[in-house]
Amino acid sequence: MGVEQDRLRDYLTGPRLDHALFAPGFVAEVGAAKLTGIRDRIRKEFGGLGSIRPDEAAGTYRVDCPRGVLRAEIAVDEQGLISRLWLEPQLDDRPRSVGQRVKALLQLAVLMLATLGVPLIAVGSALVDSRILMLPGLLISLAMLVVLWLSAPWCWASQYLRAVFAAVVLGALVLAMTRLPGLPTGHLLWTYLGGPVFAGWAAVSTLSGRREAPAERTPLLIANPLPGSRVLVGQGGGKSVNHHAAHPTQRYALDLLCLGRLGARARGLAPRRLTAYRAYGAVVAAPCEATVVLAVDGHADQPVLANPFEPGALQPQPAYGNHLILRTAADEEVVLILAHLRVGSLLVAEGERVTVGQPLAEVGNSGNTTEPHLHLHAEARTADTVTPVPLRLATRPARELRRGRRLDR
Repeated sequence: MGVEQDRLRDYLTGPRLDHALFAPGFVAEVGAAKLTGIRDRIRKEFGGLGSIRPDEAAGTYRVDCPRGVLRAEIAVDEQGLISRLWLEPQLDDRPRSVGQRVKALLQLAVLMLATLGVPLIAVGSALVDSRILMLPGLLISLAMLVVLWLSAPWCWASQYLRAVFAAVVLGALVLAMTRLPGLPTGHLLWTYLGGPVFAGWAAVSTLSGRREAPAERTPLLIANPLPGSRVLVGQGGGKSVNHHAAHPTQRYALDLLCLGRLGARARGLAPRRLTAYRAYGAVVAAPCEATVVLAVDGHADQPVLANPFEPGALQPQPAYGNHLILRTAADEEVVLILAHLRVGSLLVAEGERVTVGQPLAEVGNSGNTTEPHLHLHAEARTADTVTPVPLRLATRPARELRRGRRLDR
Protein backbone atom coordinates (compact mmCIF):
# COMPACT_ATOMS: atom_id res chain seq x y z
CA MET A 1 0.00 0.00 0.00
CA GLY A 2 3.03 2.26 0.19
CA VAL A 3 2.94 3.28 -3.50
CA GLU A 4 -0.76 4.14 -3.28
CA GLN A 5 -0.10 6.24 -0.17
CA ASP A 6 2.74 8.11 -1.90
CA ARG A 7 0.63 8.82 -5.00
CA LEU A 8 -2.25 10.09 -2.89
CA ARG A 9 0.08 12.40 -0.98
CA ASP A 10 1.61 13.70 -4.21
CA TYR A 11 -1.84 14.43 -5.63
CA LEU A 12 -3.01 16.32 -2.53
CA THR A 13 0.18 18.30 -1.85
CA GLY A 14 1.72 19.08 -5.25
CA PRO A 15 1.88 22.73 -6.39
CA ARG A 16 -0.27 21.90 -9.42
CA LEU A 17 -2.07 18.91 -10.91
CA ASP A 18 0.62 16.49 -12.09
CA HIS A 19 -0.70 14.44 -15.03
CA ALA A 20 2.26 12.07 -14.64
CA LEU A 21 0.73 10.66 -11.44
CA PHE A 22 -2.16 9.09 -13.36
CA ALA A 23 -2.52 6.11 -15.66
CA PRO A 24 -2.86 6.88 -19.39
CA GLY A 25 -6.31 8.18 -20.19
CA PHE A 26 -7.36 8.69 -16.52
CA VAL A 27 -7.11 12.48 -16.58
CA ALA A 28 -8.90 12.67 -19.92
CA GLU A 29 -11.69 10.40 -18.66
CA VAL A 30 -12.26 12.15 -15.31
CA GLY A 31 -11.29 15.65 -16.40
CA ALA A 32 -8.37 17.79 -15.29
CA ALA A 33 -10.73 20.52 -14.05
CA LYS A 34 -12.58 18.03 -11.84
CA LEU A 35 -9.37 16.59 -10.35
CA THR A 36 -8.04 20.09 -9.71
CA GLY A 37 -11.34 21.19 -8.18
CA ILE A 38 -11.45 18.25 -5.75
CA ARG A 39 -7.92 18.97 -4.57
CA ASP A 40 -8.58 22.71 -4.24
CA ARG A 41 -11.77 22.04 -2.26
CA ILE A 42 -9.90 19.81 0.18
CA ARG A 43 -7.31 22.53 0.68
CA LYS A 44 -9.93 25.24 1.15
CA GLU A 45 -12.55 23.48 3.25
CA PHE A 46 -10.44 20.88 5.09
CA GLY A 47 -7.25 22.90 5.53
CA GLY A 48 -4.99 20.71 3.40
CA LEU A 49 -3.33 17.41 4.20
CA GLY A 50 -2.37 16.38 7.71
CA SER A 51 -1.58 12.66 7.51
CA ILE A 52 -2.52 9.53 5.57
CA ARG A 53 -3.02 6.21 7.35
CA PRO A 54 -3.98 2.88 5.75
CA ASP A 55 -7.03 0.92 6.86
CA GLU A 56 -5.88 -2.49 5.72
CA ALA A 57 -9.08 -4.26 6.73
CA ALA A 58 -11.16 -2.00 4.47
CA GLY A 59 -8.50 -1.55 1.79
CA THR A 60 -8.82 2.24 2.05
CA TYR A 61 -6.95 5.17 3.56
CA ARG A 62 -7.85 7.61 6.28
CA VAL A 63 -6.81 11.17 5.40
CA ASP A 64 -6.60 13.43 8.45
CA CYS A 65 -6.85 17.15 7.72
CA PRO A 66 -6.83 20.13 10.11
CA ARG A 67 -10.59 20.64 9.66
CA GLY A 68 -11.92 17.18 8.91
CA VAL A 69 -11.36 13.56 7.92
CA LEU A 70 -11.59 11.90 4.51
CA ARG A 71 -11.79 8.29 3.38
CA ALA A 72 -9.76 7.61 0.25
CA GLU A 73 -10.05 4.70 -2.15
CA ILE A 74 -7.13 4.51 -4.58
CA ALA A 75 -5.65 1.93 -6.92
CA VAL A 76 -2.46 2.02 -8.99
CA ASP A 77 -1.45 0.05 -12.08
CA GLU A 78 1.74 -1.95 -12.63
CA GLN A 79 3.70 1.25 -13.25
CA GLY A 80 2.52 2.73 -9.96
CA LEU A 81 0.19 5.25 -11.61
CA ILE A 82 -3.26 6.11 -10.23
CA SER A 83 -5.96 4.13 -12.05
CA ARG A 84 -8.83 4.71 -9.59
CA LEU A 85 -9.45 7.45 -7.02
CA TRP A 86 -12.35 8.29 -4.69
CA LEU A 87 -12.33 10.73 -1.76
CA GLU A 88 -15.26 10.95 0.66
CA PRO A 89 -15.63 13.14 3.77
CA GLN A 90 -16.17 11.29 7.05
CA LEU A 91 -17.42 12.29 10.49
CA ASP A 92 -14.41 13.60 12.45
CA ASP A 93 -13.86 11.08 15.26
CA ARG A 94 -10.51 12.35 16.54
CA PRO A 95 -10.23 12.91 20.31
CA ARG A 96 -10.33 16.55 21.29
CA SER A 97 -7.07 18.15 22.37
CA VAL A 98 -6.60 19.46 25.91
CA GLY A 99 -7.00 22.99 24.55
CA GLN A 100 -10.31 22.11 22.90
CA ARG A 101 -11.56 20.49 26.09
CA VAL A 102 -10.57 23.50 28.19
CA LYS A 103 -12.32 25.78 25.69
CA ALA A 104 -15.48 23.66 25.90
CA LEU A 105 -15.41 23.72 29.70
CA LEU A 106 -14.89 27.49 29.76
CA GLN A 107 -17.76 28.01 27.33
CA LEU A 108 -20.05 25.94 29.54
CA ALA A 109 -18.88 27.79 32.68
CA VAL A 110 -19.49 31.17 31.04
CA LEU A 111 -22.98 30.11 29.96
CA MET A 112 -23.85 28.90 33.47
CA LEU A 113 -22.53 32.06 35.14
CA ALA A 114 -24.27 34.27 32.61
CA THR A 115 -27.54 32.41 33.04
CA LEU A 116 -27.41 33.04 36.79
CA GLY A 117 -25.93 36.52 36.60
CA VAL A 118 -28.00 38.22 33.91
CA PRO A 119 -31.29 38.27 35.89
CA LEU A 120 -29.41 39.65 38.90
CA ILE A 121 -27.88 42.40 36.75
CA ALA A 122 -31.29 43.22 35.27
CA VAL A 123 -33.03 43.48 38.65
CA GLY A 124 -30.13 45.36 40.21
CA SER A 125 -30.03 47.85 37.33
CA ALA A 126 -33.76 48.46 37.63
CA LEU A 127 -33.33 49.48 41.28
CA VAL A 128 -30.40 51.93 41.01
CA ASP A 129 -30.87 55.66 41.63
CA SER A 130 -29.67 57.28 38.37
CA ARG A 131 -30.29 56.87 34.66
CA ILE A 132 -26.60 56.58 33.79
CA LEU A 133 -26.21 53.65 36.18
CA MET A 134 -29.45 52.00 35.05
CA LEU A 135 -29.09 52.00 31.28
CA PRO A 136 -25.78 50.06 30.87
CA GLY A 137 -27.06 47.23 33.05
CA LEU A 138 -30.33 47.02 31.16
CA LEU A 139 -28.58 47.02 27.79
CA ILE A 140 -26.27 44.21 28.95
CA SER A 141 -29.24 42.22 30.24
CA LEU A 142 -31.23 42.55 27.03
CA ALA A 143 -28.25 41.64 24.83
CA MET A 144 -27.41 38.60 26.96
CA LEU A 145 -31.08 37.57 26.93
CA VAL A 146 -30.75 37.24 23.13
CA VAL A 147 -27.50 35.26 23.39
CA LEU A 148 -28.70 32.86 26.07
CA TRP A 149 -32.20 32.41 24.66
CA LEU A 150 -30.67 31.14 21.41
CA SER A 151 -27.58 29.27 22.56
CA ALA A 152 -27.70 28.16 26.22
CA PRO A 153 -28.21 24.41 26.90
CA TRP A 154 -31.47 24.93 28.79
CA CYS A 155 -32.46 21.29 28.43
CA TRP A 156 -29.76 20.29 30.95
CA ALA A 157 -32.09 21.61 33.66
CA SER A 158 -35.36 22.36 31.84
CA GLN A 159 -36.08 23.81 28.44
CA TYR A 160 -38.95 25.72 30.03
CA LEU A 161 -36.58 27.70 32.26
CA ARG A 162 -35.67 30.04 29.43
CA ALA A 163 -39.23 31.43 29.54
CA VAL A 164 -38.78 32.11 33.28
CA PHE A 165 -35.37 33.68 32.56
CA ALA A 166 -36.86 35.94 29.87
CA ALA A 167 -39.78 36.91 32.13
CA VAL A 168 -37.40 38.05 34.90
CA VAL A 169 -35.26 40.14 32.54
CA LEU A 170 -38.24 41.70 30.77
CA GLY A 171 -39.99 42.29 34.10
CA ALA A 172 -36.92 44.18 35.31
CA LEU A 173 -37.04 46.25 32.12
CA VAL A 174 -40.69 47.19 32.77
CA LEU A 175 -39.84 48.13 36.35
CA ALA A 176 -36.94 50.26 35.11
CA MET A 177 -39.14 52.07 32.59
CA THR A 178 -41.63 53.00 35.32
CA ARG A 179 -38.82 54.44 37.50
CA LEU A 180 -36.77 56.08 34.74
CA PRO A 181 -38.72 59.40 34.36
CA GLY A 182 -38.25 60.32 38.03
CA LEU A 183 -34.52 59.56 38.29
CA PRO A 184 -31.66 62.05 38.06
CA THR A 185 -29.40 61.75 35.02
CA GLY A 186 -26.13 61.14 36.87
CA HIS A 187 -22.59 61.41 35.46
CA LEU A 188 -21.40 59.35 32.51
CA LEU A 189 -18.11 57.47 32.85
CA TRP A 190 -16.51 55.87 29.78
CA THR A 191 -15.98 52.70 31.78
CA TYR A 192 -19.76 52.20 31.74
CA LEU A 193 -19.69 51.58 27.96
CA GLY A 194 -17.44 48.51 27.86
CA GLY A 195 -20.03 46.04 29.10
CA PRO A 196 -22.88 47.14 26.78
CA VAL A 197 -20.55 47.21 23.75
CA PHE A 198 -19.25 43.68 24.41
CA ALA A 199 -22.73 42.29 25.15
CA GLY A 200 -24.12 43.97 22.04
CA TRP A 201 -21.35 42.44 19.92
CA ALA A 202 -22.14 39.00 21.38
CA ALA A 203 -25.85 39.41 20.60
CA VAL A 204 -25.20 40.54 17.02
CA SER A 205 -22.75 37.67 16.45
CA THR A 206 -25.23 35.13 17.80
CA LEU A 207 -28.10 36.51 15.74
CA SER A 208 -26.06 36.70 12.53
CA GLY A 209 -24.60 33.22 13.04
CA ARG A 210 -27.84 31.41 13.83
CA ARG A 211 -28.97 31.18 10.21
CA GLU A 212 -27.85 28.32 8.01
CA ALA A 213 -25.30 29.04 5.30
CA PRO A 214 -26.73 29.38 1.77
CA ALA A 215 -27.41 25.96 0.28
CA GLU A 216 -26.55 24.58 -3.16
CA ARG A 217 -29.45 22.11 -3.06
CA THR A 218 -33.12 22.48 -2.19
CA PRO A 219 -34.04 21.21 1.30
CA LEU A 220 -35.09 17.62 1.88
CA LEU A 221 -38.56 17.52 3.44
CA ILE A 222 -38.83 15.03 6.29
CA ALA A 223 -41.23 13.91 8.99
CA ASN A 224 -40.30 13.86 12.68
CA PRO A 225 -37.94 10.84 12.99
CA LEU A 226 -38.75 10.39 16.70
CA PRO A 227 -42.55 10.24 16.78
CA GLY A 228 -44.12 9.87 20.18
CA SER A 229 -41.33 11.84 21.92
CA ARG A 230 -40.86 15.48 22.87
CA VAL A 231 -38.12 16.19 20.34
CA LEU A 232 -35.70 19.10 20.74
CA VAL A 233 -33.11 20.25 18.21
CA GLY A 234 -29.91 20.19 20.27
CA GLN A 235 -27.63 21.15 17.38
CA GLY A 236 -28.99 22.77 14.25
CA GLY A 237 -28.87 26.02 12.32
CA GLY A 238 -25.83 28.22 11.66
CA LYS A 239 -22.38 28.31 13.20
CA SER A 240 -23.41 30.04 16.44
CA VAL A 241 -25.95 27.31 17.34
CA ASN A 242 -24.65 24.19 15.56
CA HIS A 243 -21.20 22.69 15.96
CA HIS A 244 -21.72 20.70 12.73
CA ALA A 245 -21.89 23.91 10.67
CA ALA A 246 -18.11 24.00 10.23
CA HIS A 247 -18.03 20.49 8.72
CA PRO A 248 -18.13 20.71 4.91
CA THR A 249 -20.64 17.90 4.28
CA GLN A 250 -22.60 18.15 7.55
CA ARG A 251 -23.29 21.86 7.43
CA TYR A 252 -27.01 21.23 7.97
CA ALA A 253 -26.78 18.23 10.30
CA LEU A 254 -29.12 17.92 13.29
CA ASP A 255 -28.62 16.36 16.71
CA LEU A 256 -31.98 15.51 18.22
CA LEU A 257 -32.69 15.06 21.94
CA CYS A 258 -35.81 13.93 23.76
CA LEU A 259 -37.29 15.83 26.69
CA GLY A 260 -39.08 14.65 29.78
CA ARG A 261 -42.35 16.09 31.03
CA LEU A 262 -40.48 18.91 32.83
CA GLY A 263 -38.33 19.81 29.84
CA ALA A 264 -35.03 18.11 30.81
CA ARG A 265 -33.15 15.80 28.45
CA ALA A 266 -32.12 13.47 31.30
CA ARG A 267 -32.81 12.61 34.92
CA GLY A 268 -30.00 14.71 36.41
CA LEU A 269 -27.56 17.24 34.87
CA ALA A 270 -24.99 14.75 33.50
CA PRO A 271 -25.89 11.23 34.63
CA ARG A 272 -23.67 8.28 33.78
CA ARG A 273 -26.51 5.82 33.14
CA LEU A 274 -27.56 5.63 29.51
CA THR A 275 -31.14 4.88 30.56
CA ALA A 276 -31.30 8.21 32.40
CA TYR A 277 -31.37 10.00 29.03
CA ARG A 278 -34.85 10.43 27.55
CA ALA A 279 -33.60 9.78 24.02
CA TYR A 280 -32.06 6.40 24.83
CA GLY A 281 -34.22 3.65 23.38
CA ALA A 282 -36.59 6.07 21.62
CA VAL A 283 -38.04 4.63 18.40
CA VAL A 284 -36.47 6.02 15.23
CA ALA A 285 -38.95 6.11 12.34
CA ALA A 286 -38.34 6.65 8.64
CA PRO A 287 -38.51 10.41 8.00
CA CYS A 288 -39.17 9.98 4.27
CA GLU A 289 -39.86 7.43 1.55
CA ALA A 290 -36.51 5.76 0.86
CA THR A 291 -34.47 2.64 0.20
CA VAL A 292 -31.95 1.33 2.74
CA VAL A 293 -28.52 1.33 1.07
CA LEU A 294 -26.48 0.58 4.19
CA ALA A 295 -27.34 -0.84 7.61
CA VAL A 296 -24.53 -1.11 10.18
CA ASP A 297 -25.12 -2.85 13.52
CA GLY A 298 -23.10 -4.64 16.17
CA HIS A 299 -21.32 -1.76 17.92
CA ALA A 300 -21.86 -1.48 21.67
CA ASP A 301 -23.04 1.77 23.26
CA GLN A 302 -20.28 4.14 24.34
CA PRO A 303 -20.16 5.32 27.96
CA VAL A 304 -21.51 8.79 28.62
CA LEU A 305 -18.85 11.52 28.80
CA ALA A 306 -19.96 13.75 31.64
CA ASN A 307 -17.32 16.47 31.20
CA PRO A 308 -14.95 17.70 28.43
CA PHE A 309 -11.81 16.51 30.26
CA GLU A 310 -12.72 12.88 29.77
CA PRO A 311 -11.19 11.14 26.74
CA GLY A 312 -13.12 10.73 23.49
CA ALA A 313 -14.84 7.54 22.36
CA LEU A 314 -13.44 4.82 24.63
CA GLN A 315 -14.19 1.94 22.27
CA PRO A 316 -12.78 2.05 18.72
CA GLN A 317 -15.82 2.27 16.45
CA PRO A 318 -16.87 3.91 13.19
CA ALA A 319 -17.73 7.55 13.87
CA TYR A 320 -21.43 6.96 13.06
CA GLY A 321 -21.56 3.82 15.20
CA ASN A 322 -24.62 1.76 14.33
CA HIS A 323 -26.27 3.66 11.52
CA LEU A 324 -28.54 3.61 8.50
CA ILE A 325 -28.08 5.28 5.13
CA LEU A 326 -31.30 5.81 3.19
CA ARG A 327 -31.48 6.74 -0.49
CA THR A 328 -34.46 9.09 -0.72
CA ALA A 329 -37.27 8.47 -3.18
CA ALA A 330 -37.64 12.21 -3.79
CA ASP A 331 -34.10 12.49 -5.23
CA GLU A 332 -31.95 9.45 -5.89
CA GLU A 333 -28.75 11.49 -5.51
CA VAL A 334 -29.70 12.41 -1.92
CA VAL A 335 -29.02 10.07 0.98
CA LEU A 336 -30.04 10.52 4.61
CA ILE A 337 -27.75 9.28 7.40
CA LEU A 338 -29.22 8.29 10.80
CA ALA A 339 -26.43 7.69 13.30
CA HIS A 340 -25.64 6.55 16.89
CA LEU A 341 -28.30 3.83 16.96
CA ARG A 342 -28.72 1.25 19.72
CA VAL A 343 -26.99 -2.07 19.14
CA GLY A 344 -29.33 -4.84 18.03
CA SER A 345 -32.23 -2.47 17.42
CA LEU A 346 -32.13 -2.21 13.61
CA LEU A 347 -35.35 -3.50 12.07
CA VAL A 348 -34.52 -3.07 8.36
CA ALA A 349 -31.92 -4.49 5.99
CA GLU A 350 -30.04 -3.23 2.95
CA GLY A 351 -32.21 -3.04 -0.15
CA GLU A 352 -35.47 -2.72 1.78
CA ARG A 353 -37.87 0.07 0.88
CA VAL A 354 -39.28 2.04 3.82
CA THR A 355 -42.27 4.34 4.18
CA VAL A 356 -42.73 7.46 6.29
CA GLY A 357 -43.26 6.56 9.95
CA GLN A 358 -42.02 2.98 9.63
CA PRO A 359 -39.94 1.96 12.70
CA LEU A 360 -36.28 1.55 11.75
CA ALA A 361 -34.28 1.28 15.00
CA GLU A 362 -33.81 2.85 18.44
CA VAL A 363 -31.63 5.72 19.63
CA GLY A 364 -28.40 4.57 21.27
CA ASN A 365 -24.96 5.92 22.05
CA SER A 366 -22.69 4.14 19.59
CA GLY A 367 -19.91 5.78 17.61
CA ASN A 368 -18.48 9.27 18.15
CA THR A 369 -20.96 10.59 20.70
CA THR A 370 -20.94 11.88 24.26
CA GLU A 371 -24.55 11.11 25.22
CA PRO A 372 -27.59 9.45 23.63
CA HIS A 373 -29.06 11.40 20.73
CA LEU A 374 -30.05 10.92 17.10
CA HIS A 375 -27.74 12.46 14.52
CA LEU A 376 -29.08 12.94 11.03
CA HIS A 377 -27.94 14.76 7.95
CA ALA A 378 -28.52 14.60 4.21
CA GLU A 379 -25.97 14.55 1.39
CA ALA A 380 -26.25 14.73 -2.38
CA ARG A 381 -23.70 12.26 -3.73
CA THR A 382 -22.54 12.47 -7.33
CA ALA A 383 -19.56 10.95 -9.12
CA ASP A 384 -17.20 13.75 -8.13
CA THR A 385 -18.55 15.47 -5.04
CA VAL A 386 -20.62 15.27 -1.86
CA THR A 387 -22.88 18.29 -1.22
CA PRO A 388 -24.72 18.95 2.07
CA VAL A 389 -28.51 19.20 1.86
CA PRO A 390 -30.66 21.19 4.34
CA LEU A 391 -33.46 19.45 6.23
CA ARG A 392 -36.96 20.82 6.79
CA LEU A 393 -40.12 19.43 8.34
CA ALA A 394 -42.66 18.65 5.63
CA THR A 395 -45.34 20.25 7.83
CA ARG A 396 -43.38 23.53 8.14
CA PRO A 397 -41.05 23.70 5.11
CA ALA A 398 -40.15 27.37 5.51
CA ARG A 399 -38.78 27.04 9.07
CA GLU A 400 -35.09 26.38 9.66
CA LEU A 401 -34.45 23.65 12.22
CA ARG A 402 -32.27 25.55 14.69
CA ARG A 403 -31.14 24.76 18.21
CA GLY A 404 -33.95 25.03 20.74
CA ARG A 405 -36.80 24.33 18.31
CA ARG A 406 -39.18 21.42 18.71
CA LEU A 407 -40.00 18.87 16.01
CA ASP A 408 -43.12 17.51 17.65
CA ARG A 409 -45.09 20.74 17.49
